[in-house]
Amino acid sequence: MIKQLIGIGLSIILSYTIKFDWEALKNTEKEYKNIEFSTEKSELIQELSNVLCEIIKIPELAMRGIIYKAISDWQIKNNKVIRDIEKMPIGKRLNSFKEIFNIGRRILKNMVNDPIPQCDIMIDIAFERAFKIYLRFINQNL
Repeated sequence: MIKQLIGIGLSIILSYTIKFDWEALKNTEKEYKNIEFSTEKSELIQELSNVLCEIIKIPELAMRGIIYKAISDWQIKNNKVIRDIEKMPIGKRLNSFKEIFNIGRRILKNMVNDPIPQCDIMIDIAFERAFKIYLRFINQNL
C-alpha cells in the first residue's frame, strides 16, 4: 500500500511542469556552445544531460551548460582541474563528483521562476538519477 502511494505521489510530482527563467537558460546555452571538450568528457556531459532532460524539460544544450558551469565552479572552489579527480582515491573521487552534482542542482534551482516544493523534488530526483549513471560510468572505467 505504501509503495503504491509513493508511486502515485511520484507520478503526480513528475507530471508537474517547472517554470524556468528561459533567458537564463538561453544564456547558458550560448556559453556552452563556445566550449570544447575531450571526447570522453563530452560523452559524459551528454549522457548526464540526457538523463536530466528526461525528467526536467529544458533544452539539452542548456542542461549541458549547467553541468559545465557546475564543473567550473567546483574547479574554482577547490583550486583543482577536473582531471585531478581521476587521480584521487575512489572515495574522494565520488565525493568530488557528488559536490559537482550538488552545485549543478543549486544552479538549476536558481533558474526556477516558480520555486515550489514540487520543483525542488523533481530537480533532486533528476540529479540523483544522473549521479547513479555516473556511478555506473565510474564502475565500468575502474
